[in-house]
Amino acid sequence: MLANAKRVYALATFTVELRDKGWFYWPTYGEMDEAKGPYSSMASVTLMIARELKREVTKRDGCT
Repeated sequence: MLANAKRVYALATFTVELRDKGWFYWPTYGEMDEAKGPYSSMASVTLMIARELKREVTKRDGCT
């Protein structure tokens, strides 16, 4: 990999929904039955999405 190469990542987007039992999320183009949750707050669900995005960037970049 080039040391000074620009790194750009197109990341998957997520759909977030508040249901009776809490917050749920899933990949926008995935199946709703794959929803992860419930999470107690919007902060919790967005933290989980951030962790998934970090794993995706790490996987694509090959870094740790």
